[in-house]
Amino acid sequence: MSKADIESINFLDPSTQSCPYEAYKTLRDECPVYKIPEVGSYMITRYDDARTILTNPKTFSSTFPPQDRPLSEGMKKHADILNVYGLGRTGTLQRLDPPMHTTYRKLLNKAFTAKRMREIQPYIDKVVNDLIDKFIDGGSCEFVNEFAVPIPCTIIADQLGVSREYLPKLKVWSDAMLLPASMMATAEEMEEAALLEVEAQHYFAEVFEEKRHNPTDDIISELVNLDFEGERKLTDPELQDLMHQLLTGGNETTTSSISHGMWLLIQHPEQMKKLLNNLELVPNFVEETLRYETPVQSLNRATTEDVEIRGFKIPKANSVMVRYGALNRDEDVFENPEVFDIERENAARHMAFGAGAHHCIGAMLARAEMETAFRCFFSRIKNVELEKPLAEVPHHPSIWLRQLKELPITFTKI
Repeated sequence: MSKADIESINFLDPSTQSCPYEAYKTLRDECPVYKIPEVGSYMITRYDDARTILTNPKTFSSTFPPQDRPLSEGMKKHADILNVYGLGRTGTLQRLDPPMHTTYRKLLNKAFTAKRMREIQPYIDKVVNDLIDKFIDGGSCEFVNEFAVPIPCTIIADQLGVSREYLPKLKVWSDAMLLPASMMATAEEMEEAALLEVEAQHYFAEVFEEKRHNPTDDIISELVNLDFEGERKLTDPELQDLMHQLLTGGNETTTSSISHGMWLLIQHPEQMKKLLNNLELVPNFVEETLRYETPVQSLNRATTEDVEIRGFKIPKANSVMVRYGALNRDEDVFENPEVFDIERENAARHMAFGAGAHHCIGAMLARAEMETAFRCFFSRIKNVELEKPLAEVPHHPSIWLRQLKELPITFTKI
């Protein structure tokens, strides 16, 4: 592909965002360190380069330097509303490096251990089967909003200690918190997102206060009452940031993976047949789904010094975009990477959950939710088909995330 062809790639085009894989392959082959002209970040598309970056926080930091670029109208409105009406957030996990990142992460570790996942497995089964009960007799459902959304939303709400009556709000708040990262929102949408985030902050501030006086067995009660580093209680801005990350991390990525898992099976009926004939394949199917349709397409790091990758020079204080969706189809790691194969032997080598210190803390919970979703669904349902064609661009526009707009299906009850 010529330089002109590379320059024609536009990652702010919703059609490219919805189907980026040809562009990724071109960049892996021709320009594995690609400066995105519309954004200014350097996109990394090779697996080995990404692992080097993610495991070297000294050179590739999660703490970003102040930007000299002027804010867009939407970003300015968003910042102004949060500054005036919000309650503030202090960085805790995603935007910190070790050792401080590690200190905050330890606060949540015990909520996401393998032991904890085994203990709550019957509860996850019940959440999933209760949802299936609601639509199984009708022979159809809109799979995203009736199944893929409420599974992680219900579970994270229960784990946090939030009443289920707030489930619809939690999803709306989570989407609003993620909207600025899409880089596709209008000024009006950014304003609305800021107001919703303010609403969420005020709600959680009330929950913090209640849990301080009347703690229960949940994550928020634990966080508001623990002694941080043995010296003090967490501040409300620290707690707000933890809620922001738990809510967004616990919702959208798992929803995306459950949605795409079903969409992939519908597109590959021979793979669906294999799965239905042997549900022991569900765990590997989950890993292949995470590899093939990575829910978070990328996250950024900032260079702390001038660096060189594959002969490409990246100056200090620049943004490096680790493109998980591209490196999870790297031909040097995955044979025939464009083929969806639920029996792929090394599917679990994907980096959909990142790597290094920032490897997703909720990865085991996400896997448990996905595996339970498909194991329970296909134990009770067969003959799944798409009810109607999806839109030409089936995903919501976002440079970071893969969010299916809808997935209407029909099926037969077993």
